This record gives sequence, C-alpha cells and structure tokens, in this order.
Amino acid sequence: MKKLFFCALSIPFIGFSQNNVTTNSTQEISELNTNSLVHYTFSDTGINSELSEVGATFFKNKFIIVSNKKRRHAQTTLNESSKKYNNNTYCTDVDDHGNLSFPLHFSKILDNEFNEGAMTFSEDEKTIYFTKNSGDNKPFKLFKASFDLEAKGYWKNITEIKITSEEYSIETPFLNKTNNKLYFSSNMPGGFGGYDIYEADVAENGTVTNIKNLGNKVNSKKDEKYIFVTPSNKYIYFSSNGHKGNGGYDIFRSSIVNNNSFENTVNIGSGLNTDKDETAFMLTSDTQGYISINKRSNREDFDIYRFDINEKEQELNITIIDIDSNTKLTNANVIIKDEFGDIIKKTVTDNEGKIVLKSIPLTKYTITTNKEGYDSNSTDIVASPNSPTISKIVNLVAKKPIVENTEIVFTFDNIYFDFNKASIKEESKSSLMTIVKQLNDHPNTKISIIAHTDNKGSEKYNQVLSEKRAKSAYDFLIKEGIEKTRLSHSGKGESQPLHDCKTCTKQQDLENRRIEFKINE
Repeated sequence: MKKLFFCALSIPFIGFSQNNVTTNSTQEISELNTNSLVHYTFSDTGINSELSEVGATFFKNKFIIVSNKKRRHAQTTLNESSKKYNNNTYCTDVDDHGNLSFPLHFSKILDNEFNEGAMTFSEDEKTIYFTKNSGDNKPFKLFKASFDLEAKGYWKNITEIKITSEEYSIETPFLNKTNNKLYFSSNMPGGFGGYDIYEADVAENGTVTNIKNLGNKVNSKKDEKYIFVTPSNKYIYFSSNGHKGNGGYDIFRSSIVNNNSFENTVNIGSGLNTDKDETAFMLTSDTQGYISINKRSNREDFDIYRFDINEKEQELNITIIDIDSNTKLTNANVIIKDEFGDIIKKTVTDNEGKIVLKSIPLTKYTITTNKEGYDSNSTDIVASPNSPTISKIVNLVAKKPIVENTEIVFTFDNIYFDFNKASIKEESKSSLMTIVKQLNDHPNTKISIIAHTDNKGSEKYNQVLSEKRAKSAYDFLIKEGIEKTRLSHSGKGESQPLHDCKTCTKQQDLENRRIEFKINE
C-alpha cells in the first residue's frame, strides 16, 4: 500500500520489526558539567543504533531523522570511496515524553540512491526544502517541492534551487517561523573559510533571493552547520568547530538584532558541549529539545538525545566607582539593556554604589551610567553560564572643575553632609580629590572653603556646624598634601541657602548642606 512508504500521516504501523530500533528508554544517560547554571539532562530517544542518526526537523507531528542505518522500506547503499553507508531520511513517531519510535522511510519520491541530507518545512507544511547529492563524494544540492496528497508520492514540483556552481555544497537548510528567511551552510567562495552560514530572502512563491553571508560574528575560519532559529526570530543556534569551544563541534548561539545583524555569539556552555561533536540542536520549548552527539572520535557515529533544561538563578552585581579615588558612587543613574535594546532595569546605585540584577545566562547586558560631574560610561558584559554570581565594576571619570572668575564651579555633586554631621560623605571624597588635582595643577592658587547648612536647628547651632564642616574639608585637603598657607575656611550657617524654603524637601536640605570653593585674588 502506497501510504506505508510515507509516514507523515498518522497511520498505525503493524508488524514492524524491532530489530531495526532500540527499545524506548527514558533513562538518563549523561549529566555533564553540574557546575553550569544551565543544566541539561540527556535521555536516549529510543531509536539509536550501531550506526549514525542525526535529528533534522518535525513534519506532521513526526520527527524526521537522517540515518545510514537500514530501515524498513529503505535501501541503504555503500559509498565505495569512504566505505560508509549513505544516509536516508526517516520519520519517527513521538510519544508524550518526547521518545521516538518506528523509523520509517520518509519519501521514495524525494529519495535517491546516494546521500540524503537535512530538510526544512514551511510553517503551513506545504513546502519542503531538502538536500541530497548525486554520487559518492559529490556536493549536496538544495531542492524545493510542494506537498499535495493527490500527487504521486505526495510531493510535486520538485525543483533544484541553484545557489552556487556544481563543485560547491549546500547543506543543513532551515526556514524560519515566518517563512521569509532561509538559512543554509555552504563552502562556496566568498566566505570566511570552510562551511559558512548564509541567509536568503524567501518570496511568497518560495523563490530564494538576496543571498548573504552572516558575517564573522557567526562564521569562523572553519565550519558552521546545523542551523536552528527560535520561533521568535531572536536567536540562531548552530554547530561550529571554529569558534572557541570544548573540542570538535560545539553548539553556539547568536542574537539576531538591528535589521538582521548578529551579536553576542557565545558557546552555550559546558552544561551541554563536550570534547565530542554536538550538532543538530533544536528546541521544542523553552526547556526541552533534541541534539545529536557523535560518540566516537575515529568515525561518524551520531546518536539523537532529547534533553531537559534546568536553569538556576543568577545574580549580576554592578558597582560604580570613581576611577581616581576608588570611591563607590551613590545615586548614580544606571540603565541596563539587553542586546535587543530592551530596558531590563533603570535605577540608581545604593549607599555602597551598587545595584543588583537577576540576570539570564548568556545574555549580553549593556550598562549605561550617568552621574552629575562625570563622563557617562557604557560597558557590556555577557552573563556566563558557569557562575551563580557575576560582578562588574564600572569606572567613572570625573569631569574637570571649571574655573570661573573667583569660584571653582562643579558640574557634579558638591561636597554634601548627612543631617547633623560634620563628617564628609564617602561619595563626596571624589569631588575633594578633584580639588586636590586642581590645586596641584595650579601651585600658585589659593582657595577659601565656605560651608553651609540647611535650616534645621537654631542659627547658632548651624553656624558652629558649618564651621566644623569647613574644617573637615580643610583637614582633608591638608591630608592629601595641600599646604595650609594655600587654604582658608569659614562657615556661613543657614544664612546663604541654595533653596530658600521654610519647609524644604529632603533633596533641597541635602543641597543646602554644601561646601563651596572660591579662588582668592
């Protein structure tokens, strides 16, 4: 019966020989680096044999695989030069736990007697892009066909998509969720070396145009293959043996940003990658998926595993510091964005100059910091998957004070004090260090230090307090090497407020409690 040769439909398969499959097993086979925050638990899928199986994609609720193991209704031929069996494509049943079973030849009409490769389907499952070669050691070519239940073998309009010349190969195609981008791997000229990943625009009629190399953020001097793009079109996963990895092919992820450019290419971690070959990574949800791993180093012997992801919490600690005085800066404005430009957090630093963020491993964060009197700073950090806590120090450089007439004018926070105290706040020491630098740069300059208070308390009390505060600044400058003969100090109490208010806000009181510096004529 014709339908036995095509397993896209939900047809029961009776009397299938178990000699061709491994019995289903959900036994955990591997837990790699348990120190990784992104922990993968691997389980056998139930279809792996003594030869090679590689996962490809899904079609009609079946899982499509590529294998050189002989399955029912399929003839496996031998590559005479390599002495390896050629690959055929098969479809398998998928149970509720993600286990696979009953591999059956996918389609005779799309098959040939040589190697078949990976394939990808449109979202409506009416179009297939697939690869195969036409002889031993021949390059793979890309084809397109349309699904039709009334057509012979269910596929019609089989057409080769000519992308490059005959001597170069087109492999591992992937069509994104929105059907407007086709990704593939090729060794055609113009790349960065070996096999590179390319993208092409897909028109409504399925034609492919505007072929473009993804660039050196994705491609390396060696090989990149096996593409998977998330349904959100935010991330592209791929296998590479050219980027820094653990050995062989590892799985990497790059973020698709800014009009389809690529940033933050990262190895997804030792929780998944080993010194073996990891390929054909695909997610079926945020926490589950499939991967194909080559168990042997001396020959191709891939098996397909399903995995579950358990991600632990991670914390990003950011400290803002004055680069000259090493002072932790409070009340600095901080905006944190991810690589897509989305604001993750907008806040100010605490009394220790810190902020804390619950971060997501592998995410690239851009930390933009602004504080009055400092040059703004923008710095990036990628959240490593191997550490529960990541610390980042952001250094700010103080702007130089502007000398206008007889007064040193600050474009940043002045020297402030806590209520009812004469000790200098930690955050203001960086401002005083700027005064020190100014005086060292101008050795003939003499200054007066004038302190002010808020209007809390009596005038007499505030007068004494202001004098103590002026003396605190005076002592600080002397301690930093400024000669006494260049300095004088006095207090003005509450007589010269910046904000003349009877009931002042907390911020107004803070700004009234200040010190000014004036150059003596």
